[in-house]
Amino acid sequence: MTASARGNEPLTAAGARPGFWCECLLTSTESDNAVLVGSFDAYAARDAVRWIRIAVRMLVSVVDAAEAEPVHEWLLFGSNPTAAALERGEPFAIALRHEQLLLVWGARPVSFLPLAHRTGRALPPCAGEWAQPAALRAALTASQNPHLPARR
Repeated sequence: MTASARGNEPLTAAGARPGFWCECLLTSTESDNAVLVGSFDAYAARDAVRWIRIAVRMLVSVVDAAEAEPVHEWLLFGSNPTAAALERGEPFAIALRHEQLLLVWGARPVSFLPLAHRTGRALPPCAGEWAQPAALRAALTASQNPHLPARR
């Protein structure tokens, strides 16, 4: 059991806040490992859909027409049905493939628990240990993507 932010009483589901966990995962055809590119915690289904739409809209222009067609259709007509499905508790995902890379954006309903160690705007000590950008850089370099040079 984890102590609540209010004291030593147990943290219960009553302290949970409903929301939506959104993430973007990158996978290379040369590797089965998925790399977390970005994530977003939304408290409204429309905010979750908006986060995905913005990211997809930025990248849909680099894929070929056959890959882009269903994504363009979702961008035009899919926002409201997707938000409604999320509110009913259904997860959502959409993908874009470019050469050896597969990007998948997803959103699913979750319950956010309050952080026990967080006070004000200070992040917990473990926040400095996150090494995801280096892993993302390695995955992109391994896929031979000429647009993103490897940095050390």
